[in-house]
Amino acid sequence: MSADSNAPAPLSTAPPSPAAPLSERAAAAVLGSMLFLIVALTLLLVQSTLVEPASAAEAPPAVDVPFAIDTAFAADGGSLAQR
Repeated sequence: MSADSNAPAPLSTAPPSPAAPLSERAAAAVLGSMLFLIVALTLLLVQSTLVEPASAAEAPPAVDVPFAIDTAFAADGGSLAQR
């Protein structure tokens, strides 16, 4: 056995081959799906943020807060220092 038979093969200095380019059909599918997602998400955003004009004019529902009904608290101007 000679020392040359166990030696590793020299590393090639050639750059790695680039990946195969996408076909036109695959590129069109990727672009189409991206555009569809952009449009769909934009429509969902607009739908969730728009308020109907009729409901915008209505007063907000009353909040059930116990201290808002306390007339003794409101009679002295709401000051806690006088209690």
